[in-house]
Amino acid sequence: MTNLEEILDNDSDGKAKRDVIERLDQAQFAVKRKLDMGCSPKEYQVLMSQYEAYQAAKSVIDQY
Repeated sequence: MTNLEEILDNDSDGKAKRDVIERLDQAQFAVKRKLDMGCSPKEYQVLMSQYEAYQAAKSVIDQY
């Protein structure tokens, strides 16, 4: 069991879950800003991978 799983398992009021999702939202928004400013095709691929990874992480946490 990971530390995050332990935190979420002991999160009776849902605050920790909301906090994790909020941090992921903030990180994803920062990536989105970089994408919106324009970048090279290679950097675009990297940033899109990061953006999608944050989205996937939020989905996993939300369903936990």
